[in-house]
Amino acid sequence: MAAIESVIQGSEKLTRISGCWPSFHDAEIIELHLWRGDVDAERQRYVFPVLTVKLHHWELTREIDRQGFLVTKHHTVTTLRFHNLEEGLKLDDFNHQNVIFELIITQKQRDDGPSPYFDVQFVSSFGMAAHFRCFQIEVLDAVPHAKEGDPDVQPSAAQSNNPTLPLGNSGGTEDPSPVVL
Repeated sequence: MAAIESVIQGSEKLTRISGCWPSFHDAEIIELHLWRGDVDAERQRYVFPVLTVKLHHWELTREIDRQGFLVTKHHTVTTLRFHNLEEGLKLDDFNHQNVIFELIITQKQRDDGPSPYFDVQFVSSFGMAAHFRCFQIEVLDAVPHAKEGDPDVQPSAAQSNNPTLPLGNSGGTEDPSPVVL
């Protein structure tokens, strides 16, 4: 079976940073966006549900720093898009941190129904866990993180103007502005 990155569109954006596909061990999910898609038979438009996930991850080395901690490298903020989600998305315990133990992506075949497909599991350490099937995975972006620690956790541009956010709050980490009606 081929390495999973060979069947993920845009995987080179991520593998060129660390030289390989990461395990995502202890990665933190910092943004999650679900879109229902756009199905319109009259216009012959068939875009099925999409899940986009932004996460902060790094590579853990065997080196020990002066304080006795393992050294990390290749801090990266990656945005993954999962296209054509099938029914049955399971999403649990999304919270303020969302650390995953690992991201398991398996390409599978089946006798009935569309194939191949991906079985995807975000295995939780703390916070969010997810399990779903989709038909395409894409690395939208992989950006080296300039410094150790938390990445900029501001919502993406598409989310910052989202009308579902509370009035007076851009969705960032600042205190919400008072709402005057």
